Amino acid sequence: MPLCQRCTILTIGQLIDNDILFHPNLASVKSSAEQGCEFCSLCWHALQTVNKRQMDSLLRGESAWDKGEDWTPSMWLRGWHFFDRGRQGAKIEISCGLSLGVMIDGEREPNRNPSPYVGASLEVYELPGQPSKYKLIGRRSTVNQNPELYIRLIQEWLHNCCTRHTACEASSGDEMPTRIIDVGDTKNEPTFVRLVSTKGKREKYIALSYCWGSDTAGILTLNPNTYTTITQGIKIFELAKTHREVVFLAHAIGIRYIWIDALCIIQGDIADWERESRTMARVYGNAVLTVIAGRSAGTKEGFITNELSGQHTPPSCQLPVDSPASSNTLTVDLRRNQNIGPVSGRGWCFQERKLSRRAVVFGEQQLIFHCTTERVLENGEVEIKTPPPKPSRNTHMAASAALTQQEEILKKWYQMVLEFSQCSLSNPHDIFAASTALAQQTSAALKSRYLAGIWECDLPRGLLWRPYYHFTTAPIGKIATTRPKATKLTKETGSVTRSPSWSWAAVEGPVAQMTWSPIQVAKYRDHNNFKIRPKHSNPERWSLDSRCSVEALHMPACELQFTGHVTDVRVLAEPVTDYITDQQKGKKKWRKVPSAKASRYGVLLGKNFADDDTLDGVHWGHVVAVGFFDVDDERNDVKDVWCLPVVGDMGLMLNKRSDGKFCRLGWFLLEQENWVFGRKEGDVSLC
Repeated sequence: MPLCQRCTILTIGQLIDNDILFHPNLASVKSSAEQGCEFCSLCWHALQTVNKRQMDSLLRGESAWDKGEDWTPSMWLRGWHFFDRGRQGAKIEISCGLSLGVMIDGEREPNRNPSPYVGASLEVYELPGQPSKYKLIGRRSTVNQNPELYIRLIQEWLHNCCTRHTACEASSGDEMPTRIIDVGDTKNEPTFVRLVSTKGKREKYIALSYCWGSDTAGILTLNPNTYTTITQGIKIFELAKTHREVVFLAHAIGIRYIWIDALCIIQGDIADWERESRTMARVYGNAVLTVIAGRSAGTKEGFITNELSGQHTPPSCQLPVDSPASSNTLTVDLRRNQNIGPVSGRGWCFQERKLSRRAVVFGEQQLIFHCTTERVLENGEVEIKTPPPKPSRNTHMAASAALTQQEEILKKWYQMVLEFSQCSLSNPHDIFAASTALAQQTSAALKSRYLAGIWECDLPRGLLWRPYYHFTTAPIGKIATTRPKATKLTKETGSVTRSPSWSWAAVEGPVAQMTWSPIQVAKYRDHNNFKIRPKHSNPERWSLDSRCSVEALHMPACELQFTGHVTDVRVLAEPVTDYITDQQKGKKKWRKVPSAKASRYGVLLGKNFADDDTLDGVHWGHVVAVGFFDVDDERNDVKDVWCLPVVGDMGLMLNKRSDGKFCRLGWFLLEQENWVFGRKEGDVSLC
């Protein structure tokens, strides 16, 4: 495809840090694209990601901004100065109006539009063997474009990390897993592989992280029937495609050993599975590289091939560097996303990614390399990670730093819980097994007992997890929590019990803690704010149950014992909307959750009196709290609940069992503190 008259005179040199008038309006860009201009086609396709309402207005020659705002329809280009090994890759921006602008004597530049900005961007990179003076680090390797380039990229990233990043060194001397797959001498093309016992061997190896997929029929795995055969050696073609591809990748980058769970853990042997599951921190943490088959949904699919350029999108085009007649060119293409792919939604894979000291992700559209020091994308974007602070020698400062460090560790843990709770598991009972290595690492740092997903040193805050959809309007807030459901890997049917009711693992779906503002952190550092205290002391213990620990792979039950104010209330029939509206007009504004969320998911909890005369005639005076059920459907037909304040005006909404013990139903915001705390304290057993 040719370039249009406007684009034939474009050069990379013109664009760098300069705004260049491109077309008089958006309709002109579209027309040029439809007539076959390569560059305009890329620009038009990129602009399709912009807000459709704004685009439709601009195509009609109308303003995409508020009425009365001065605006310009002209389309501009700008090449950002990330060409000098920049941290965000090299790109060309297409915008309606200038992408940047200044105020002159209080007035906006004539060619700059008001907010919001309307524009998109394209990638710029070099072809192998055709380096420009800008020395770009971005590349593209697809099935139709430099299909073998990914090997060289991985080798470069791995070498750079191993030789320059001291923070990425192994913590335990490259200790290998119990068993490993030997692909043979890396000088010769692999034809056979075999399973070997490491027995203290210390060699470089690759660990594979991938989705097994729903169709596992016919896939070769290690089990009592195949153990001898695999240890003696099997032909490459007997392996599933994903397993085959990681063997060839290891050979290509010169690494002899690979760890693959299906071939290194004895499937069907519960004792071996449990023993090996507890070693995942070592397996992935000590691997010289974790290969994450992100773009593959199943073992039979493979993961190496990037089909991006085979999709129905405009092809890349070449722009000259210095002059229109120059043969020295750079490649311009559509920007690639940073999505990992199907693997990102799997619980086991989430842990494996977090445990890896360095990993290469075969993402949806490009390779992503990340380690302790940095994150590098195939398109040239680089993110340098902040190193942890060095310990202080000052005693007072060290004590303060230790407290701050504990908060940072807890913050990272709760962030991991939020991310992990968005992932799925083929077997819902694996909820703790699939996160045990992360819990082991956190336990070593906190020096605290692990109670079914919550740390004993931070139990009041840990208990106050909330379903994410209760309080956020972000896209993830549309995902409601449910009870875990049985799968083909579980013995039971219907809902399954995999944790105590008070643990975040009792539900499926995103859960989170309160924000980490200084005010919130201070609240949980001061024990005077706690409305519950452990029943057992010397040392303080919130539970004497021995079934909960960081080494436990299954924790369906664990009982907490503490002292607190627990009060029975009734679920009122009045709508939350009316109450919130009244609060906004009168006493105080609604807080902690958006009004729309409270109106949709909240219920009013009132004094458990039969006679309304006790309400003293005060409007809404009978409302004690606003409650939120963890699983929205469970609020149907519930007449009475119990409220247990935990911190400040927040607490747990409970159900009382026939044996006098309690189970969590949800959480609440307290409206009448004096009424609740005026009741006598008592011992509470929470199951």
